[in-house]
Amino acid sequence: MKIEKIIQKMLARPKEIAYKDVKKVLEHEGWILDRVKGSHHIYVKKDGTLYPLVLPVHGKMLKAHYIREIVELLELEEKYGEK
Repeated sequence: MKIEKIIQKMLARPKEIAYKDVKKVLEHEGWILDRVKGSHHIYVKKDGTLYPLVLPVHGKMLKAHYIREIVELLELEEKYGEK
């Protein structure tokens, strides 16, 4: 799935979204997987400007709470929202 389509899906506030799609968006926005501790995947910004983002990966889908957090942290609404 293309990045723009995934972002639009995230902005529509779904109840859950596939972790693999969120991973693509994070990498596109300059975040890298720093480490995995158990089922928690810890992402950091490549330039180190923001605090780490911890995502619990319990299965293939991420819940709405984490989607909202990512949308806010990455300012996706401002960058990709309807103009």
